[in-house]
Amino acid sequence: MQRSPKILVVDDELRMCESLVFLLNTRDFEVTTANCGQDALALTAEHAFDLAVLDVHLPDMTGTDLMKIIKSRSPDTSVIVITGDADLDSALAALKSGAYDYLRKPFELEEFLRTVENAINQKTLKRDKEKINSKLYRSEEKYRYLVQNSPDIIYTLDANGNFTFLSEALEHLLGFTIEDLIGKHYSTIVCDEDRDKAQWFFDERRSRDRAAPGIELRLKALGDGQPHDNFRKYLNVELKSMGIYEESAGGTRKHHVGTHGVIRDISERQRLHAQLQNAERMESLGTLAGGIAHDFNNLLMGIQGRCSLISMDLGEAHPAGEHLQAIDEYIRSATHLTKQLLGFARGGKYEVKPTDINTLIRKSAEMFGRTKKEITIQTRFHDADIVVEADSRQIEQVLLNLYVNAWQAMPDGGTLSLETRTVVLGAKDCVPHQAVPGAYAHIAVTDSGIGMEQKTLAHIYDPFFTTKEKSRGTGLGLASAYGIIKNHAGIIHAHSEVARGTTFDIYLPISEKRVVKECSLPGSICHGTETVLLVDDEDMIIDVGQALLKRLGYRVITAKSGEEAVEVVHRMTTGIDVVVLDMIMPGMDGGKTFDHIRKICLQMPVILASGYAINDQAEKIMRRGCNGFIQKPFSISELSQKLRAILDQANTASQG
Repeated sequence: MQRSPKILVVDDELRMCESLVFLLNTRDFEVTTANCGQDALALTAEHAFDLAVLDVHLPDMTGTDLMKIIKSRSPDTSVIVITGDADLDSALAALKSGAYDYLRKPFELEEFLRTVENAINQKTLKRDKEKINSKLYRSEEKYRYLVQNSPDIIYTLDANGNFTFLSEALEHLLGFTIEDLIGKHYSTIVCDEDRDKAQWFFDERRSRDRAAPGIELRLKALGDGQPHDNFRKYLNVELKSMGIYEESAGGTRKHHVGTHGVIRDISERQRLHAQLQNAERMESLGTLAGGIAHDFNNLLMGIQGRCSLISMDLGEAHPAGEHLQAIDEYIRSATHLTKQLLGFARGGKYEVKPTDINTLIRKSAEMFGRTKKEITIQTRFHDADIVVEADSRQIEQVLLNLYVNAWQAMPDGGTLSLETRTVVLGAKDCVPHQAVPGAYAHIAVTDSGIGMEQKTLAHIYDPFFTTKEKSRGTGLGLASAYGIIKNHAGIIHAHSEVARGTTFDIYLPISEKRVVKECSLPGSICHGTETVLLVDDEDMIIDVGQALLKRLGYRVITAKSGEEAVEVVHRMTTGIDVVVLDMIMPGMDGGKTFDHIRKICLQMPVILASGYAINDQAEKIMRRGCNGFIQKPFSISELSQKLRAILDQANTASQG
């Protein structure tokens, strides 16, 4: 409910006070009276009044002096001065001192009420205006804060495309000051190659034919011209804008008077998009490389098997022995190449164990250092062991690839620095690399070599990409390193500057498991007399595998599909001592075949064989109780040792 305005009437004539009170009460005003200045001041000290009606002549002070005191205490209180004809000068002086109006005695009652109501209304309007202005100010401050603290550049253009406003983000993103660009045409900061596109977009907004919500442009960014990290010649941005229109004089159509819009830095978004595209491209190439490596390993298996059979037939003293040894060396080289392909393809880990990364790096560095005396190797290892679950041979392959690259980048010698430490990576660090946040072992491999341009750095993980001569590299080293680290749920990142060297940062998840000591098997051939079921869909693998197994003394039964293998096991059951099972087969694959075999004979020993390494699919089969895994191409000694170990273990278990 709105309160009644409060009015103070000050006059030394009691009848005048009573008349004014009666008159004002008819309009629902709340009226208080005083007959002298001191009484009036006492009332204003205790109460707030909207209006004071003062007689110019009071017993103890002038109305003008009283008004000044009231105004000093309550500036919002309006004052009307009442004066006689002879006191016009006093009334004018009161107006100059801040009185709202004056009335000359005698005055009409209607005139008095009208003057009072006008004073009250003006005070109300003034108060409402101040409230509106306060709200407008707060709103303006809020939006000014939002605009000036926005990470985006907010701007306005006039009808000709000249800047009329720019937010403070301009200096942070582009390096220009606001004063540099106010009054300048927008094309001043647009990359020359993008000016036609920017002009089209501006014209589109001016014509109100909006075909696109926004465009991507390159804007000029100030820099010092030096090749350091913070220098950017251009900034990639997304620009969104809207035309500003005013109605013409006749109100029939609107005309363009300007543009307002937002400029957003999309460099990080483009970087993440490129990173995702690169990951998808690497995944596709990895699938292709893995398939090639798998098929190539099957071919090598056939060649190596036949070579082993011929060697056993001819004996060590035969003149063709050296040629067979050379073929065996070529097979090993080809096997190394397929391992690199499988590493790039992230085609699995061969033998995963808890491994101390410090020990692994120390051994690999010592081995490499003995052959490359012209470079200095500096190490700084974490004080305690850092245990990761890894295939030590694959990680060693990654390290040696990095060492060789570092050596080749320092033709006149230099320093190779190796450092390890533990770090905790959050989601911000891991998500772009599709890794899981947590504790990681950080391995830094730094050389003082010639470095790389950013263009070269962008392709270092591409398979068969190399800057070396054809005779010095295949271009698979870093591609393989990338695949191996990714397959270990890790991150690999390179930073390089021309003439300032290169650093490779590798992050591998830390394990709480204890380190397992390695023990090597002798290279002898073990024989047997048990019955082996050999399952593979490749005729070549069946033929050579059957011949190798028979040469080792085993009885051999073959099956060319999972369905056939299950039928053989179901028919013979106890007549089979061990199954050598291919993992990748059409129809019923190795995993399904294994499950069916174990349903028929729970204790049947099974060795999984594949042209791939132990990947997720193979690991799942191993976790379901498969007895062992052998990687194609395998030598006759590797096959004989694996069979003997599994069969002896099964015999021991059955006797126990």
